[in-house]
Amino acid sequence: MLEKNKIYCMDCLEGIKNIAIPDLIIADPPYEFQTNGGGVHAVGHVSKRGHNLFMQEIEDDGINKFDFDKYIPRILDLQKDKVNAYFFCNKVLVPKYLNEAVKRGLLFDILTLNKKNPLPCKDSCYLPEIEYIIFLRSKGVFFNGNLNYRNYFKSFTVIIGERNKHPTQKPVELIKRFIKISSKKNDLILDMFMGSGTTAVASKQLNRNFIGFEILEKYILLAEKRLKQSNFNDWFKQREDKR
Repeated sequence: MLEKNKIYCMDCLEGIKNIAIPDLIIADPPYEFQTNGGGVHAVGHVSKRGHNLFMQEIEDDGINKFDFDKYIPRILDLQKDKVNAYFFCNKVLVPKYLNEAVKRGLLFDILTLNKKNPLPCKDSCYLPEIEYIIFLRSKGVFFNGNLNYRNYFKSFTVIIGERNKHPTQKPVELIKRFIKISSKKNDLILDMFMGSGTTAVASKQLNRNFIGFEILEKYILLAEKRLKQSNFNDWFKQREDKR
């Protein structure tokens, strides 16, 4: 069995064969990006090669394509009859997640991430300021309904900062909200597409275990750096609290 609280450089379909059943899954798989009709457009923020800089970074990392049918059913099978999972996606993938939910008899909800500073793409469609989070769970799975009511809004508004860590990095506080609602202390959180380690950092800060998979080593190194920084911040805070 693979050790907890580590990020492994391997395809998640291989990795999940050797882990304990996770209590919660949080994942930001590659999106099926569009180049027109409401997706990501090649206008504004143009690189020397004539591409949208955001899309160029996505393409350079090889994370602009995703085989839903290869990954998502097998990931959901991992939790068997105790599915408890959040998946980030764009509008192209929403119907696929909902079809999977209906087929499995799962409860589901659609949450939104609203970016206050989206790419200024508006030639033939509305601005791409919304991303979706699909919440899937089996009946009876843990759900913490005792937090402040503000934690249960379905829409989250954020300002996307400079993408100097990962092209699709998500806010730590958002991931922490999902973890607080859908898991208990010492539970195991799985992120199959770990990226720059946001789920790992959030899990650690909330006293949960985590295990992650990421195929690009540069992001694993970044995630490990963020975890070390989180360790230092925890130590510093404890030191200050004792004064």
